[in-house]
Amino acid sequence: MSFHEKINHQFYEKPSWVYLLVPFSIIFGMLLSVRKLCYQWKFFKTYKLKVPVVVVGNITLGGTGKTPLILHLAEELIKKKLRVGVISRGYKSSKKFPREVRVDSDFREVGDEPLLIKRRLNIPVFVGINRVKTGELLMQKNKVDIILSDDGLQYYALHRDYEFIVVDGVRKFGNKFLLPAGPLREPLRRLKTADSILLNSIKVKNKEYELIQTHYSSLIKNIHTSKTKTLRSIKNIEIVVVTAIGNPDRFFDYLKSLNLKFDSIVFNDHHSFCQNDFNFYHDKLILMTEKDAVKCQTIKHDNIWYLPISVKIGSRIFNNMLMKIK
Repeated sequence: MSFHEKINHQFYEKPSWVYLLVPFSIIFGMLLSVRKLCYQWKFFKTYKLKVPVVVVGNITLGGTGKTPLILHLAEELIKKKLRVGVISRGYKSSKKFPREVRVDSDFREVGDEPLLIKRRLNIPVFVGINRVKTGELLMQKNKVDIILSDDGLQYYALHRDYEFIVVDGVRKFGNKFLLPAGPLREPLRRLKTADSILLNSIKVKNKEYELIQTHYSSLIKNIHTSKTKTLRSIKNIEIVVVTAIGNPDRFFDYLKSLNLKFDSIVFNDHHSFCQNDFNFYHDKLILMTEKDAVKCQTIKHDNIWYLPISVKIGSRIFNNMLMKIK
């Protein structure tokens, strides 16, 4: 288990020592409230772009599946003949200023998730810490009808026309404390202001939240040759599953449900893979997510494969979004 996962698990296992951090969580909550009031009272300015902005975010630490939802929304909007652009912070990228993501971009400069979106859909994708300037640059260089913001729920300087909040259906909100005592980046009451709340797991039924349907491909793809294999064909092969995602448990659980036997190597979320990470596994099949695979193009290993994942939401939710942004 990575250091990131060890810390994150404490918020969900609820050990008693986290209560020592509650006073700091209270201070953090007060700062959040003051910051939000500053935007509501116009002390801080909120900028509205010339096209509608849809934000896909969460209120907890860790991965909840925001990027697959961005991909699904973009695909559906394209089917509606709408020109779509995507903005993102480009988490852990080496540069901070607004810039375009290209198919041949280095993930270290633009971030792994924006690069995945660009390579999958080849639509305008721009990254930068300042999401307002990043969106403006995207519109300067491209004609778009709508902008999807991958994360940025807490970036109140950017006006949004629709908000999706994605919730981990298994972990939910852990001990329900704000950082640093818990996993919450904003109080739970923040859910009431979102346009749509989505659960990423079928294990939990909740009438208040809509369900994201997750679909795993039956084929895995080689990252260097694009050749494919069926998951069934690797059941009797030595497999090492390598991940650097926010919540790898869902990925592991799916593989286990197929009766695949594997060793797992977990790195911190957004880890930059290097050759040394794979030197001990030359005789084994390496399996990873597509998000991890975009960071392994230069790795010298002929047996690295990834499993494509896609998601889908109900047509009613999608149409509600369209109606509101119009």
